[in-house]
Amino acid sequence: MGFESGTLSFHAFTLPRPLDPTDIARFAARALPPVKTLTGDQPIHGWAGPLHALDTDLTEEHCWRGDWLWFAHVTARKQVPPSYLRASILAELEIERRARDVEILPRAAKTEVRERVTEALLHDAQPAFASMECAIDLRRQRLLATALNDKSLQLLCPFFRETAGVMPALVCPETAASRLRGIDPNALDRLPLTPNPDCPAPTQVTLGAEFLTWLFHRWERQNATFDFQDTRCGLMFEGPLTFAAEDAPGCHETLLRNGTPLDTPELGTALWNGKLLRRAKLTLTKNDWVLTATLDAATFAIRSLKVDPPKNQSAAPAPGAEPDALQGLPSQNRPGAMPPHADPDAKRKLTIDERLDRAAFYVDALLHLYQAFLDRRADPAAWRADLATLHAWVAARSGH
Repeated sequence: MGFESGTLSFHAFTLPRPLDPTDIARFAARALPPVKTLTGDQPIHGWAGPLHALDTDLTEEHCWRGDWLWFAHVTARKQVPPSYLRASILAELEIERRARDVEILPRAAKTEVRERVTEALLHDAQPAFASMECAIDLRRQRLLATALNDKSLQLLCPFFRETAGVMPALVCPETAASRLRGIDPNALDRLPLTPNPDCPAPTQVTLGAEFLTWLFHRWERQNATFDFQDTRCGLMFEGPLTFAAEDAPGCHETLLRNGTPLDTPELGTALWNGKLLRRAKLTLTKNDWVLTATLDAATFAIRSLKVDPPKNQSAAPAPGAEPDALQGLPSQNRPGAMPPHADPDAKRKLTIDERLDRAAFYVDALLHLYQAFLDRRADPAAWRADLATLHAWVAARSGH
């Protein structure tokens, strides 16, 4: 499944009360029904273990990994490939037309043929599965789930509440502002982040986009490090970058990718015309952790988070350092011996709880930076001071 290997894409949710490993029994009681109970095109859904869609082992021993409960929400439905269904219906309609010896079948006859063919094909169709992976952080009262669109959220959250007795609250800019600092976005001043006199004040506050633009400016012009959990951490932006504003003049969205999007003049033009950064690739670091993901400012959806350690590049000289005269020469060690200074764990695969711990740090660090932004945003004097530096930056970026 997605949490176990490769990149991670998920939404984070807060839980109103802590859960413990014994709560997995609640999910076992609402496990996915047997697929033999499928009838017609009506779906069935329930919980499954972490290994696959038909994993029925919802126990503490199987789902408890470190500080996490790991399982999945699965929907099963019989489906016929649309192209095959359409071809089968057309073929049966032609047979029916010839049998009746008419030029055009009556509408009622067409409807009867469609329903009959669809029912027959669904009877023999194999089930298709859709799975949303879930992981409950037992320390932070938080849920990570691969529900990335409104349809998935509307399916997962009510069913989770019915099962566990708690309603997950999506971690998005508005809910996080209310929970972390008691801020109502509608009560904040609506001031543009551009000094362009032709850009009117925004009609509504978009906290997520303001935050990501503010953070991008902080990284580029002020500080690329921050202190978190008694550790000096770092941040870095990469392309592609998406700038957008519903009330901006001209086009409402600008996508910068390929080449050097961070240095392109189109970036300054987008900012000057009132667009804010809506999506970007954001890297957060802590010690030897290097975590990179595409962040959606509107929803705080985290996509394609890379948690695996980067390849060992200790043999390469540091930027600006003198090259090693022995670099590239064959090793003088005995055959099969490990090269000097090689990390024996460099290629060790992370366990599922280690991967999820890194994902949890990414969310924690992001919310920590968001709180710093909210402290400035909620203070009118501090925010106007930040706007002065932002306006100067936008003007310089756009050449005005």
